[in-house]
Amino acid sequence: MKKIIPFLMLAFVSIFTVSCDNNDDDVQYVDNDTVAGVIEITRNFQYNSSTQQYFINQSISMGVSDMALVYRLKDMSGTNDVWEQIPKTVYFNNGNEIDYDFDFTKNDVQIYIGANYDLTTTTQFLNNQTFRIVLVPADFLNKGAKPPVDYSDYNAVIKYFKINDSKVTKY
Repeated sequence: MKKIIPFLMLAFVSIFTVSCDNNDDDVQYVDNDTVAGVIEITRNFQYNSSTQQYFINQSISMGVSDMALVYRLKDMSGTNDVWEQIPKTVYFNNGNEIDYDFDFTKNDVQIYIGANYDLTTTTQFLNNQTFRIVLVPADFLNKGAKPPVDYSDYNAVIKYFKINDSKVTKY
């Protein structure tokens, strides 16, 4: 009888060990330290002679794991703004092209413009440019989940994150 007790204890412990599960797939991650919001800037691109790049810089404040999306005011359709997400390449019929791009940290967003021709010949793309920077929590990146919204669609992003588009912070 004494020889069977260790086997019974081992079987008992094995049952509980196998039945325990550390898989938290059903646990929803909630990012409580980021509030989604929009910053609108209208600026002229500046030229940095040391990097030979045109850029716009905007200070921001967000969490390390959060992200910034940047949209450029492309056009007006009636009374509605038409926003396009960058990075974006604009192609012209004559073979010229303009590239908009950006990078960000938790402290700032840098927007860049480049071209395969002399940009100073088309100052309408350098001056008085309007961008919207949307700050959003990046919780969907947790475990490689599929994004919950089409980030290329500014209006879908605003709707998904319940951002009041009439309360955009303008600089």
